[in-house]
Amino acid sequence: MDRMRTETRNSTAQKFVYDEISGALARAGLDYDRPIREVLYRESDIVGTREAVVRVRNERDQLLMLDDRINELGRHPRYISTFPPDPPKVARSDMRKLTENFAASARGEVAVE
Repeated sequence: MDRMRTETRNSTAQKFVYDEISGALARAGLDYDRPIREVLYRESDIVGTREAVVRVRNERDQLLMLDDRINELGRHPRYISTFPPDPPKVARSDMRKLTENFAASARGEVAVE
């Protein structure tokens, strides 16, 4: 497996990693300038040659997808305040609450479980 370390990245590789991290942060609902961007960038490797992908190494030296590493960092005490709080939850069996929160649920402000 070919890996490209942070120190040896050319400008094209740097842009590729930056864009991949931006996409992962957006999927997680995080602003692009969150402090974990630097953590992800520092831990990231470009893996593969024909189809390059970005992976990050965690503290246990496991190679993870960006989304998985963001989820890990969301549980880390140092970064937990960086993440938005989970939305309030409504039980799908509670029709009254579901009706009251229908619009908020459609906007993603209330989770249905």
